[in-house]
Formats: sequence, C-alpha cells, structure tokens
Amino acid sequence: MESHRLMKGRMRIGVKYCGGCNPNYERVEMIQRVRSQFENRFHFIRHDQKDLDVLVLMNGCSRACAAQNLNQAEVPRYSVTEENDFENLMDWLIVLEEKGELY
Repeated sequence: MESHRLMKGRMRIGVKYCGGCNPNYERVEMIQRVRSQFENRFHFIRHDQKDLDVLVLMNGCSRACAAQNLNQAEVPRYSVTEENDFENLMDWLIVLEEKGELY
C-alpha cells in the first residue's frame, strides 16, 4: 500500500503556531521563507489536517507552547523557538526530502 505522500506526490507538512503572546521573531514570515524555498516539493497545510507526514511547531519563544494540546498521531516533529532555528529547519526538511520515506 502506498503512503499518502507518495499518492499525492508531495510531503504534507503540518504547521502549528503558538498563540503569539510573546514572539521574539516573525513566525509567519519564517514559514513564508521556507515555503518559497520548497514550494514545489512540499505541501504546507494546517496542523489539524489529516494524513500529515511531519509537523512543524512555530513557537514565538522558548516556552514552546505550540506543542500543547496536540491531537496528532505520532509524526516526526520539528520545533522552532527563535529566528536562529531557520537554517536548522531548512536542513531538517532537506534531509526528510532526501530520505524519501519517513517511517
């Protein structure tokens, strides 16, 4: 049986933002930069959609509250807490893409 990702052609990346009470960087702008780099390779969607391949948690600060109240099955996750996480997030997504299969 083919995975959902293979049937659709692009990996489905769920994005969850924290409440934004104390952001130290522009969370939405960072995801826009990531999307522009991967626009034809990944499909970025809301975190509460079905059949996610991975989940990116966009936290505005080190409290990392975006991880609270997640109702997703166990999928690989990457948690961003500051602007300096941009390059690491990009590297993580590149590795996921190169690896092909996640499970």
